[in-house]
Amino acid sequence: MNLSAMTKRYSLSVIRKYMGLLMAVVALLSTSSIAQAAQTYSYTLPQQSYADSRARNYQVYIPDGLSGPAAMVMTLHGCKQTDDDVMSDWGMKEAADRYGFILVTPFITSYDGLRNQNCWGFWFEHHRHEGGGEVEDLHQIALQVESNFTVDSNRRFIAGLSSGAAMTAVAAVAHNEYWAAAASAAGLPYGEDAASVSLSGQCPGSATFHSVSRVVSDMQGELNDNYVIPLMLLNNQNDCTVLITAAENARDAHLKVFGMPDFDTPAEAEAASTKCSPYYQDDYGCVHKRYTQDGTTASRSVVETVILNGPLATPNTSDTDHGHYWVSGGEGNNGKWSVKVGPSYPDIIWDFF
Repeated sequence: MNLSAMTKRYSLSVIRKYMGLLMAVVALLSTSSIAQAAQTYSYTLPQQSYADSRARNYQVYIPDGLSGPAAMVMTLHGCKQTDDDVMSDWGMKEAADRYGFILVTPFITSYDGLRNQNCWGFWFEHHRHEGGGEVEDLHQIALQVESNFTVDSNRRFIAGLSSGAAMTAVAAVAHNEYWAAAASAAGLPYGEDAASVSLSGQCPGSATFHSVSRVVSDMQGELNDNYVIPLMLLNNQNDCTVLITAAENARDAHLKVFGMPDFDTPAEAEAASTKCSPYYQDDYGCVHKRYTQDGTTASRSVVETVILNGPLATPNTSDTDHGHYWVSGGEGNNGKWSVKVGPSYPDIIWDFF
């Protein structure tokens, strides 16, 4: 065999060898794209053209193995918290892994007016109506998530704590045509103002509330769609910052607005009362009640309440010990205004959704 022929044979063997390696790498990459590992993405919604919009940072958590249209759960932090606290401490990432939903955690990022650090501005008129301000920014964040990921349009959910819960109630009214259901933990009725929060630093707390009839009127004035959006209210009976009256008023107003005429009070609409489940270590006497369209368990929920008799103190030394917190369950953390022990909010909320 001449030198030229030997060179050609060697070259062909080398080419075949590396082609085989290349094909193996391509196959590996293809397999990885099918079963992607869980990942957190960071985004910014630019300031929009409508009034009182601001640039908002937010994170999106995609659990491992997610395929096809998935539910989206937007979860709003409370005052003095950030989206990182939600991701780290609330047990929501673990719930997303378990149940297979897309978790979205907006950060207020910047804000106007007199308020505590990182509070959502639920009491400002320009932030609680469709088409403007913070509530519209949240809607636009959700739409941006839908442009980047495959979201099931029938399973768009929103939840929050404290000011984030109050803004959740705003979103549920202002965009009830978009959200499928909402969950408010230590939140307030739609249209409430800053006086509805007890800031005395004392227990028991002290606050003033709008009448239920005024809340009903404010809700009806904002609604432009007849969809009956189910609302879950989670509250500590001993919360000295957001008093239990807030949950009772929100329940009563929601029933008046969305309930059937003969089932628009708690006594008429109550269909079930059970112990809260699941819980971590102690359920704190938690009671879960369902209020439905016709007062029967076979009917659709209008409102559900989760009321616990929880402690005032929290393990985190930076907290004000006023019984005001998110209960993360065994997979969460004792973070800022977040406790592990008690009825597991992530599981209870997901079951409701």
